[in-house]
Amino acid sequence: MAETVGRGSALLASGRVLSRLLPALLVAAISLPAVAEIYHYVDDRGRKVYVNRESQIPHQYRDQVETRNETGAMNSRQERSPQEQQLNNLRRQIDSSLASVEKAIAELETSVKVIGNGVILPVRAVYGARRADTHMLLDTGASGTVFHREALKGLNGSTYRAGHARVASGEVIDVHAINLDRIEIGPFKIKSARAMVIDPVGRSNHDGLLGMDFLRQVQYRIDFERNLIIWEPERYEELKARREALLAQQKMEADDLIESLTSQEREPD
Repeated sequence: MAETVGRGSALLASGRVLSRLLPALLVAAISLPAVAEIYHYVDDRGRKVYVNRESQIPHQYRDQVETRNETGAMNSRQERSPQEQQLNNLRRQIDSSLASVEKAIAELETSVKVIGNGVILPVRAVYGARRADTHMLLDTGASGTVFHREALKGLNGSTYRAGHARVASGEVIDVHAINLDRIEIGPFKIKSARAMVIDPVGRSNHDGLLGMDFLRQVQYRIDFERNLIIWEPERYEELKARREALLAQQKMEADDLIESLTSQEREPD
């Protein structure tokens, strides 16, 4: 979140630079009339882009180019260049901020499989240089995380006896433990993790149980419509709101973008 806030501050700072630059451009403009040929085209986001040289137009947009002659000092090529450069810099910063926000949102989403009332999610177990990608059943009734032995066989990890457990059928089974270097679940990496290992009774559609030893430490919600687990839901919603604001700025015409940024500058902290 700190990275996202930092980029947002940089964007507001650039807005202040531009808002201070515009009055200076007006004062510095020469009073003699000048005629400039202005080109514009519509990019793939639906934005009108204005340039003062045909060579600045991407090849794929040249068939739709329109031109107009404008008279006045502020429309001359020399006077428009600083403003256009500042606007282009702002748009690049918006695009960069949006990419960072999209990445942060994606990191808080984990695809799951819903079978009946069960939610199965990917969990990676790491032991030394080896790893095992498993599919674990989210179980708030399990006090600890339990892997099926078969799911971890590729780790060739050392296990030790940890007691006995009674399963749903009433049968008592041996329980072993393994000290993993790391367990990775969504955006989380739990180092030096101890987990139980069992030989399950009967067939199963998952590789073990993800228990409360992990679940009690994190905030999450399940989006059943999209088959996702959303980690840190409050932060997730803040990032989505930030994304919508950046998308709106991305589509703005130049004047509206400047007004949007200067309005943010005027807002109290």
